[in-house]
Amino acid sequence: MSTPDPRPPQSFPSRAQAQDNLEASLDKTPFVSDEPEVINTTSISMRSLQSTQQSSNFSPSFRSQRKQETPRRLKHGIRFRRKENLDDLPWPAAPWTTLLCASGSADLLPEALDYARQGQTASLIVTPHGIEAAVQGREPRPYQVRIDTDVFSSSDWDRVVQIMAREALYSAKLLAGEMPPQVESPFQSLGLTLVPQSMQEVRCSCTCGSCTHTASCKHVLCVAALLAERLAGDPLLAFTLRGLDGQKLLERLQEARAIATRGIARAHSMPPVAQSASHAPPIDACLPNFWRPQGDSIVGSTPSLNEPFVPHALLKRLGQSPLGGKFPLVGLLASIYESIAREGQTLRDEEGTPTSNSDAADLTRDANT
Repeated sequence: MSTPDPRPPQSFPSRAQAQDNLEASLDKTPFVSDEPEVINTTSISMRSLQSTQQSSNFSPSFRSQRKQETPRRLKHGIRFRRKENLDDLPWPAAPWTTLLCASGSADLLPEALDYARQGQTASLIVTPHGIEAAVQGREPRPYQVRIDTDVFSSSDWDRVVQIMAREALYSAKLLAGEMPPQVESPFQSLGLTLVPQSMQEVRCSCTCGSCTHTASCKHVLCVAALLAERLAGDPLLAFTLRGLDGQKLLERLQEARAIATRGIARAHSMPPVAQSASHAPPIDACLPNFWRPQGDSIVGSTPSLNEPFVPHALLKRLGQSPLGGKFPLVGLLASIYESIAREGQTLRDEEGTPTSNSDAADLTRDANT
Protein backbone atom coordinates (compact mmCIF):
# COMPACT_ATOMS: atom_id res chain seq x y z
CA MET A 1 0.00 0.00 0.00
CA SER A 2 1.50 3.42 -1.16
CA THR A 3 2.50 6.09 1.25
CA PRO A 4 0.73 9.50 0.68
CA ASP A 5 2.86 12.57 -0.31
CA PRO A 6 3.37 14.73 2.80
CA ARG A 7 3.79 17.96 0.59
CA PRO A 8 0.68 20.04 0.24
CA PRO A 9 -0.81 20.26 -3.20
CA GLN A 10 0.59 23.23 -5.30
CA SER A 11 -1.91 25.93 -5.90
CA PHE A 12 -1.94 27.64 -9.38
CA PRO A 13 -2.53 31.44 -9.58
CA SER A 14 -5.58 32.65 -11.32
CA ARG A 15 -5.48 34.45 -14.65
CA ALA A 16 -6.12 37.84 -13.12
CA GLN A 17 -3.35 37.37 -10.59
CA ALA A 18 -0.83 36.41 -13.34
CA GLN A 19 -1.63 39.58 -15.28
CA ASP A 20 -1.15 41.70 -12.16
CA ASN A 21 2.28 40.13 -11.57
CA LEU A 22 3.37 40.87 -15.20
CA GLU A 23 2.39 44.53 -14.96
CA ALA A 24 4.26 44.88 -11.68
CA SER A 25 7.45 43.46 -13.20
CA LEU A 26 7.23 45.80 -16.18
CA ASP A 27 6.95 48.81 -13.91
CA LYS A 28 10.24 47.93 -12.21
CA THR A 29 12.25 47.57 -15.59
CA PRO A 30 14.39 50.70 -16.30
CA PHE A 31 14.18 52.01 -19.93
CA VAL A 32 16.77 54.29 -21.51
CA SER A 33 14.48 55.38 -24.31
CA ASP A 34 10.96 54.86 -25.40
CA GLU A 35 12.21 53.42 -28.79
CA PRO A 36 15.09 51.09 -28.01
CA GLU A 37 14.75 49.02 -31.19
CA VAL A 38 15.13 51.99 -33.52
CA ILE A 39 18.25 53.28 -31.73
CA ASN A 40 19.95 49.91 -31.75
CA THR A 41 19.24 49.38 -35.46
CA THR A 42 20.66 52.78 -36.36
CA SER A 43 23.86 52.21 -34.43
CA ILE A 44 24.39 48.85 -36.07
CA SER A 45 23.90 50.38 -39.53
CA MET A 46 26.41 53.14 -38.82
CA ARG A 47 29.03 50.66 -37.67
CA SER A 48 28.60 48.49 -40.77
CA LEU A 49 28.84 51.57 -43.03
CA GLN A 50 32.09 52.66 -41.38
CA SER A 51 33.62 49.21 -41.78
CA THR A 52 32.56 49.14 -45.44
CA GLN A 53 34.16 52.52 -46.16
CA GLN A 54 37.44 51.33 -44.65
CA SER A 55 37.69 48.60 -47.31
CA SER A 56 37.07 50.92 -50.27
CA ASN A 57 38.53 48.50 -52.83
CA PHE A 58 35.34 46.47 -52.64
CA SER A 59 32.87 49.34 -52.61
CA PRO A 60 30.44 49.56 -55.54
CA SER A 61 31.10 53.28 -55.93
CA PHE A 62 34.83 52.68 -56.38
CA ARG A 63 34.22 50.03 -59.03
CA SER A 64 31.94 52.25 -61.04
CA GLN A 65 34.42 55.13 -60.86
CA ARG A 66 37.27 52.90 -62.04
CA LYS A 67 35.13 51.56 -64.87
CA GLN A 68 34.56 55.07 -66.20
CA GLU A 69 38.21 56.11 -66.17
CA THR A 70 40.28 53.31 -67.74
CA PRO A 71 39.54 50.37 -70.07
CA ARG A 72 39.98 46.78 -69.07
CA ARG A 73 43.53 45.59 -69.59
CA LEU A 74 44.06 43.02 -72.32
CA LYS A 75 46.90 40.51 -72.34
CA HIS A 76 48.75 39.68 -75.56
CA GLY A 77 46.98 42.36 -77.57
CA ILE A 78 48.15 43.90 -80.85
CA ARG A 79 50.33 46.92 -80.06
CA PHE A 80 51.18 49.97 -82.13
CA ARG A 81 55.01 50.04 -82.15
CA ARG A 82 55.79 52.74 -84.70
CA LYS A 83 58.06 55.34 -83.08
CA GLU A 84 57.08 58.08 -85.54
CA ASN A 85 53.41 57.65 -84.57
CA LEU A 86 51.33 58.65 -87.61
CA ASP A 87 53.90 61.05 -89.09
CA ASP A 88 56.10 60.45 -92.17
CA LEU A 89 54.03 57.52 -93.43
CA PRO A 90 54.81 56.23 -96.94
CA TRP A 91 52.29 55.92 -99.72
CA PRO A 92 49.59 54.47 -99.60
CA ALA A 93 49.52 54.40 -95.78
CA ALA A 94 49.59 58.21 -95.55
CA PRO A 95 46.39 58.95 -97.55
CA TRP A 96 44.57 56.05 -95.91
CA THR A 97 45.41 57.38 -92.43
CA THR A 98 44.46 60.94 -93.35
CA LEU A 99 41.08 59.76 -94.62
CA LEU A 100 40.18 57.60 -91.61
CA CYS A 101 41.46 60.01 -88.94
CA ALA A 102 39.66 62.96 -90.51
CA SER A 103 36.33 61.26 -89.78
CA GLY A 104 36.95 61.29 -86.01
CA SER A 105 37.21 64.06 -83.47
CA ALA A 106 40.66 65.53 -82.77
CA ASP A 107 40.11 64.97 -79.04
CA LEU A 108 39.64 61.22 -79.53
CA LEU A 109 42.82 60.64 -81.53
CA PRO A 110 45.28 60.79 -78.55
CA GLU A 111 43.09 58.37 -76.58
CA ALA A 112 42.83 56.08 -79.61
CA LEU A 113 46.63 56.05 -79.94
CA ASP A 114 46.89 55.13 -76.24
CA TYR A 115 44.53 52.22 -76.90
CA ALA A 116 46.75 51.13 -79.80
CA ARG A 117 50.01 51.44 -77.82
CA GLN A 118 48.61 49.58 -74.81
CA GLY A 119 47.53 46.63 -76.96
CA GLN A 120 43.77 46.94 -76.47
CA THR A 121 43.11 45.31 -79.86
CA ALA A 122 42.42 41.61 -79.51
CA SER A 123 42.32 40.79 -83.24
CA LEU A 124 42.79 42.53 -86.59
CA ILE A 125 42.08 40.81 -89.92
CA VAL A 126 42.37 42.41 -93.37
CA THR A 127 40.31 40.60 -96.00
CA PRO A 128 39.15 41.47 -99.55
CA HIS A 129 35.80 42.25 -97.94
CA GLY A 130 37.13 44.78 -95.40
CA ILE A 131 38.73 45.00 -91.96
CA GLU A 132 37.46 43.07 -88.95
CA ALA A 133 38.82 43.91 -85.47
CA ALA A 134 37.98 43.50 -81.79
CA VAL A 135 38.95 46.32 -79.37
CA GLN A 136 38.71 45.90 -75.60
CA GLY A 137 37.12 48.88 -73.86
CA ARG A 138 35.46 49.38 -70.46
CA GLU A 139 32.82 46.73 -71.02
CA PRO A 140 33.51 43.07 -70.19
CA ARG A 141 33.39 42.06 -73.85
CA PRO A 142 35.47 43.66 -76.66
CA TYR A 143 33.81 45.97 -79.15
CA GLN A 144 33.48 44.66 -82.71
CA VAL A 145 34.86 47.11 -85.29
CA ARG A 146 34.39 46.90 -89.07
CA ILE A 147 35.81 49.08 -91.85
CA ASP A 148 34.37 48.23 -95.27
CA THR A 149 35.44 49.75 -98.60
CA ASP A 150 34.01 49.75 -102.09
CA VAL A 151 35.70 46.92 -104.03
CA PHE A 152 36.37 46.74 -107.77
CA SER A 153 34.69 44.22 -110.02
CA SER A 154 36.54 41.31 -111.59
CA SER A 155 36.40 42.97 -115.02
CA ASP A 156 38.01 46.12 -113.59
CA TRP A 157 40.82 44.07 -112.08
CA ASP A 158 41.36 42.28 -115.41
CA ARG A 159 41.82 45.59 -117.19
CA VAL A 160 44.11 46.92 -114.46
CA VAL A 161 46.34 43.84 -114.70
CA GLN A 162 46.53 44.12 -118.49
CA ILE A 163 47.54 47.78 -118.30
CA MET A 164 50.16 47.09 -115.63
CA ALA A 165 51.56 44.17 -117.65
CA ARG A 166 52.54 46.53 -120.46
CA GLU A 167 55.09 48.30 -118.25
CA ALA A 168 58.05 46.55 -116.66
CA LEU A 169 58.15 49.20 -113.92
CA TYR A 170 55.13 47.87 -112.04
CA SER A 171 56.34 44.28 -111.94
CA ALA A 172 59.85 45.27 -110.85
CA LYS A 173 58.68 47.59 -108.08
CA LEU A 174 55.94 45.36 -106.71
CA LEU A 175 58.12 42.27 -106.70
CA ALA A 176 60.73 44.24 -104.75
CA GLY A 177 58.10 45.10 -102.12
CA GLU A 178 57.88 48.77 -103.16
CA MET A 179 54.71 50.71 -103.88
CA PRO A 180 55.36 53.97 -105.76
CA PRO A 181 52.52 56.47 -106.22
CA GLN A 182 52.68 55.75 -109.97
CA VAL A 183 50.69 52.59 -109.25
CA GLU A 184 47.61 54.82 -109.23
CA SER A 185 48.03 55.54 -112.96
CA PRO A 186 46.43 52.29 -114.28
CA PHE A 187 43.47 52.82 -111.97
CA GLN A 188 43.07 56.47 -112.90
CA SER A 189 43.06 55.59 -116.60
CA LEU A 190 39.91 53.56 -115.89
CA GLY A 191 38.29 56.24 -113.75
CA LEU A 192 39.17 54.44 -110.48
CA THR A 193 41.43 55.18 -107.51
CA LEU A 194 43.33 52.63 -105.45
CA VAL A 195 43.08 54.78 -102.30
CA PRO A 196 39.56 56.07 -101.51
CA GLN A 197 39.16 59.80 -101.97
CA SER A 198 36.28 60.33 -99.53
CA MET A 199 34.40 58.58 -96.74
CA GLN A 200 31.60 57.88 -99.19
CA GLU A 201 33.67 54.89 -100.32
CA VAL A 202 34.34 53.71 -96.73
CA ARG A 203 31.90 52.53 -94.06
CA CYS A 204 32.93 52.29 -90.38
CA SER A 205 30.92 50.65 -87.61
CA CYS A 206 31.45 49.74 -83.95
CA THR A 207 29.28 48.02 -81.36
CA CYS A 208 30.03 50.74 -78.77
CA GLY A 209 27.18 52.82 -80.18
CA SER A 210 29.21 56.04 -80.52
CA CYS A 211 30.31 55.51 -84.12
CA THR A 212 28.21 57.16 -86.82
CA HIS A 213 28.52 57.52 -90.58
CA THR A 214 30.08 60.97 -90.25
CA ALA A 215 32.00 60.61 -86.95
CA SER A 216 34.20 57.67 -85.99
CA CYS A 217 34.72 56.52 -82.40
CA LYS A 218 38.05 56.00 -80.68
CA HIS A 219 37.88 52.26 -81.29
CA VAL A 220 37.72 52.81 -85.05
CA LEU A 221 40.60 55.30 -84.82
CA CYS A 222 42.61 52.71 -82.87
CA VAL A 223 42.11 50.21 -85.70
CA ALA A 224 43.01 52.93 -88.24
CA ALA A 225 46.37 53.50 -86.50
CA LEU A 226 47.17 49.79 -86.60
CA LEU A 227 46.11 49.63 -90.26
CA ALA A 228 48.48 52.50 -91.09
CA GLU A 229 51.35 50.60 -89.48
CA ARG A 230 50.54 47.47 -91.48
CA LEU A 231 50.26 49.37 -94.77
CA ALA A 232 53.65 50.93 -94.14
CA GLY A 233 55.20 47.47 -93.76
CA ASP A 234 53.13 45.64 -96.40
CA PRO A 235 51.79 48.07 -99.05
CA LEU A 236 50.23 45.20 -101.04
CA LEU A 237 47.37 45.32 -98.53
CA ALA A 238 46.11 48.35 -100.47
CA PHE A 239 45.06 45.95 -103.26
CA THR A 240 43.44 43.61 -100.73
CA LEU A 241 41.31 46.44 -99.36
CA ARG A 242 39.96 47.00 -102.88
CA GLY A 243 38.90 43.40 -103.45
CA LEU A 244 41.96 41.51 -104.76
CA ASP A 245 44.61 39.91 -102.56
CA GLY A 246 48.02 41.48 -103.09
CA GLN A 247 49.83 38.16 -103.65
CA LYS A 248 47.22 37.06 -106.18
CA LEU A 249 47.70 40.34 -108.01
CA LEU A 250 51.43 39.65 -108.31
CA GLU A 251 50.75 36.16 -109.67
CA ARG A 252 48.32 37.46 -112.27
CA LEU A 253 50.71 40.27 -113.22
CA GLN A 254 53.61 37.85 -113.74
CA GLU A 255 51.43 35.59 -115.85
CA ALA A 256 50.25 38.50 -117.98
CA ARG A 257 53.84 39.72 -118.43
CA ALA A 258 54.95 36.27 -119.56
CA ILE A 259 52.17 36.09 -122.14
CA ALA A 260 52.83 39.63 -123.40
CA THR A 261 56.57 39.03 -123.90
CA ARG A 262 56.51 35.41 -125.08
CA GLY A 263 57.02 36.20 -128.79
CA ILE A 264 59.64 38.86 -128.10
CA ALA A 265 61.74 36.56 -125.93
CA ARG A 266 62.29 34.23 -128.91
CA ALA A 267 64.29 36.93 -130.72
CA HIS A 268 67.17 36.23 -128.31
CA SER A 269 67.19 32.42 -128.57
CA MET A 270 70.27 30.47 -129.60
CA PRO A 271 70.95 30.31 -133.38
CA PRO A 272 70.78 26.95 -135.18
CA VAL A 273 74.58 26.85 -135.72
CA ALA A 274 75.24 26.97 -131.96
CA GLN A 275 72.65 24.26 -131.32
CA SER A 276 74.43 21.89 -133.79
CA ALA A 277 77.95 22.71 -132.59
CA SER A 278 78.29 19.34 -130.83
CA HIS A 279 78.35 17.56 -134.23
CA ALA A 280 81.17 19.71 -135.67
CA PRO A 281 84.65 18.20 -136.25
CA PRO A 282 87.56 19.01 -133.89
CA ILE A 283 89.07 22.50 -134.12
CA ASP A 284 92.54 21.30 -135.20
CA ALA A 285 90.94 19.68 -138.23
CA CYS A 286 89.21 22.95 -139.16
CA LEU A 287 92.18 25.36 -138.84
CA PRO A 288 92.67 25.90 -142.61
CA ASN A 289 89.04 26.93 -143.06
CA PHE A 290 88.24 28.37 -139.57
CA TRP A 291 85.57 31.07 -139.58
CA ARG A 292 84.91 30.68 -143.28
CA PRO A 293 81.75 29.49 -145.00
CA GLN A 294 81.70 25.75 -145.58
CA GLY A 295 80.29 25.14 -149.01
CA ASP A 296 76.92 26.53 -149.96
CA SER A 297 75.20 25.71 -146.66
CA ILE A 298 75.56 29.25 -145.32
CA VAL A 299 76.12 31.43 -148.37
CA GLY A 300 72.79 32.22 -149.94
CA SER A 301 70.82 30.54 -147.20
CA THR A 302 67.56 32.04 -146.04
CA PRO A 303 66.69 32.73 -142.41
CA SER A 304 64.73 30.04 -140.62
CA LEU A 305 61.03 30.66 -140.32
CA ASN A 306 61.09 29.21 -136.82
CA GLU A 307 63.52 31.90 -135.59
CA PRO A 308 62.19 35.20 -136.98
CA PHE A 309 64.02 38.45 -136.35
CA VAL A 310 62.01 40.88 -134.24
CA PRO A 311 62.92 44.55 -134.77
CA HIS A 312 63.40 46.66 -131.66
CA ALA A 313 63.14 43.60 -129.42
CA LEU A 314 64.75 45.32 -126.44
CA LEU A 315 62.37 48.29 -126.58
CA LYS A 316 59.35 46.02 -126.88
CA ARG A 317 60.52 43.94 -123.94
CA LEU A 318 60.89 47.03 -121.72
CA GLY A 319 57.39 48.18 -122.63
CA GLN A 320 56.05 51.72 -122.52
CA SER A 321 58.16 54.41 -120.92
CA PRO A 322 56.94 55.91 -117.60
CA LEU A 323 57.95 59.37 -118.89
CA GLY A 324 55.04 61.36 -120.21
CA GLY A 325 55.06 63.75 -123.14
CA LYS A 326 53.55 64.54 -126.47
CA PHE A 327 55.56 61.86 -128.30
CA PRO A 328 56.18 58.36 -126.85
CA LEU A 329 59.81 57.80 -125.91
CA VAL A 330 59.79 54.24 -127.26
CA GLY A 331 58.71 55.42 -130.70
CA LEU A 332 61.38 58.13 -130.78
CA LEU A 333 64.10 55.65 -129.86
CA ALA A 334 62.87 53.21 -132.50
CA SER A 335 63.07 55.94 -135.14
CA ILE A 336 66.61 56.80 -134.03
CA TYR A 337 67.68 53.16 -134.21
CA GLU A 338 66.27 52.82 -137.73
CA SER A 339 68.03 55.99 -138.83
CA ILE A 340 71.34 54.67 -137.47
CA ALA A 341 70.85 51.38 -139.32
CA ARG A 342 70.11 53.18 -142.61
CA GLU A 343 73.10 55.49 -142.13
CA GLY A 344 75.34 52.47 -141.53
CA GLN A 345 74.11 50.87 -144.72
CA THR A 346 74.77 54.07 -146.67
CA LEU A 347 78.32 54.36 -145.33
CA ARG A 348 79.02 50.73 -146.22
CA ASP A 349 77.67 51.22 -149.73
CA GLU A 350 79.86 54.29 -150.23
CA GLU A 351 82.94 52.31 -149.27
CA GLY A 352 82.14 49.80 -151.97
CA THR A 353 81.39 46.91 -149.64
CA PRO A 354 78.30 44.98 -150.72
CA THR A 355 75.58 45.01 -148.16
CA SER A 356 73.42 41.92 -147.77
CA ASN A 357 70.15 41.50 -145.92
CA SER A 358 71.96 39.81 -143.05
CA ASP A 359 74.33 42.78 -142.72
CA ALA A 360 71.38 45.15 -142.46
CA ALA A 361 69.85 42.96 -139.82
CA ASP A 362 73.12 42.99 -137.90
CA LEU A 363 73.20 46.80 -137.99
CA THR A 364 69.66 46.95 -136.65
CA ARG A 365 70.52 44.50 -133.88
CA ASP A 366 73.52 46.62 -132.90
CA ALA A 367 71.35 49.72 -132.75
CA ASN A 368 68.79 47.95 -130.57
CA THR A 369 71.40 46.82 -128.06
